[in-house]
Amino acid sequence: MGSEIFLYGYGIICFSMIVFNIIYNIIMDAKDHKLREDIEKYDMIIKGVLDDIREGRKAPKKHYRRIEKLLSTTMGLMTFEAAVDRHLEFENEAAVEYLISMGPILIKTAKKYLKRENLQAAYFAYFIGDEKFNGHIPKDELQEILIEYAAKDSFYCRVNAMRALYTFGDAWAIADAVTICDRNDAFFHAKVLQDGLLTYRGDSDELISILWKRFNSYKESTQIAIMNYIRFESDKYTDNMLDIMTNEEKGKELRLSAIRYLGKYPDERAREQLVAFVKDTEPANWEYAAVGASALAKYDGSDIVDVLIEAAHSLNWHVRNNAATSLKAKGIGYSQVEERVKDDKYADEILRYRLKEEYIAEEAV
Repeated sequence: MGSEIFLYGYGIICFSMIVFNIIYNIIMDAKDHKLREDIEKYDMIIKGVLDDIREGRKAPKKHYRRIEKLLSTTMGLMTFEAAVDRHLEFENEAAVEYLISMGPILIKTAKKYLKRENLQAAYFAYFIGDEKFNGHIPKDELQEILIEYAAKDSFYCRVNAMRALYTFGDAWAIADAVTICDRNDAFFHAKVLQDGLLTYRGDSDELISILWKRFNSYKESTQIAIMNYIRFESDKYTDNMLDIMTNEEKGKELRLSAIRYLGKYPDERAREQLVAFVKDTEPANWEYAAVGASALAKYDGSDIVDVLIEAAHSLNWHVRNNAATSLKAKGIGYSQVEERVKDDKYADEILRYRLKEEYIAEEAV
């Protein structure tokens, strides 16, 4: 009896879920149909305004009041975006002039959505970050508003606000937003900030300079993101990275990031410390040895080759693998290392694997 009740109950739940999905799909289809209708409607309305602009006439004020009302809902934002995109594709000059005339309304709308609940605010930040608005809205005022969006307690709102700033913000505005997000523990992972910074369209040297001046005030996760960003964008920070790499009071991830930087932009002053990292056989320090082994790929000298061959004997796979990869980058063939690793199964195995092309070529000869 108990099992029958359970099955009946389970059946009712399944039936309820099916009914819910049917109703949900009906509602979504209705919304999609309404959205398509609205897009067609505003497509024609905007077309009429663009005709006026092309003929030297200004759009009537009632049109802007109508659009302002449309933009008060997220569905309206979608409608406006889709309708405008159609005309931007084919009627560039008039459509661009139209967007410029929309600037005051978009600023006003941005202030309204700032007071909305987080999901709506996040969607507006996403909407306004589109490339089509770049250069067509009063920049300074919009940047100030977006910085406020970045301060909200919604991850999606912060990410979308930062995305908009990366698209058309200046270096100071982005740095201010980063500072606010850092203060509010907004970045749940350094890569979120790092990847965002890499999309910045402006002067990366200026942005890096500002961020570096504030560097010590940031939390470690933000510092790591900034260091990684610098590694991709600038070769002018070797002194700073040397200081971090050799400072044992700095966090491990910061020092590893500095090692990676000095691997990409070799500096002879880093050689001795990098060699020391790779030679360190303490199991707890394997990450320093592994990243150091990768960094040595761009450092010349027979002593570096010797250090890498020795590292191929490491008990840690990552150290062995990175050492072998660096040897390959230096053009070392298997025959040059065979005698020194043949008695170590694991060292021989990783070097055969990583240097396999050279090994096969040598065997063929």
